Amino acid sequence: NQIRGVNLGGWMVLEPWLTPSLFYQFLGKGVGEVGMDHYSFCDVLGPEEGNRQLRRHWETWVTKDLIEELADSGAVNSLRIPVGDFMFQPYGPYIGCMDGAIEQLDLVLDWAHSFGLSVLLDVHTQKDSQNGFDNSGMSANFAWTSGLSTYPRDLTTFQHWPIRAANWMGEFDPHAI
Repeated sequence: NQIRGVNLGGWMVLEPWLTPSLFYQFLGKGVGEVGMDHYSFCDVLGPEEGNRQLRRHWETWVTKDLIEELADSGAVNSLRIPVGDFMFQPYGPYIGCMDGAIEQLDLVLDWAHSFGLSVLLDVHTQKDSQNGFDNSGMSANFAWTSGLSTYPRDLTTFQHWPIRAANWMGEFDPHAI
């Protein structure tokens, strides 16, 4: 059978462009108070508040009604679910923040099975970020530039991805090319 799938991105691996409502709370905050990816979301909010917000997100972003609607549409026979490595063996700020994630994933897998949908689990993250982007769970190599800002005053700014990075495979050496 031909696979006709839909992506459930932004559910188990936060990406601000997919789930901006979870990140609005950080607007106007200063350096060290801003969540800009899943890692910093959990780090800034802490395990208790981060988990409270994530549980609400997990329970409302993907529901049984949504899975049933997708299956009944006839247009979809497969789900792609990006998951974080940190769900299976939490580390750093994910400890406590990701409590209940596996159980929620299991629930959606059961729903998918009951409605005849196949599932592709996409391990979307790797510890220390595989690409430095927010979709890896942890943005890397951004530099706070707030101190350089003169207009508008008191604006918190940063430069994102000023250099290439993939820390999991070692330090980038631009002279080795």
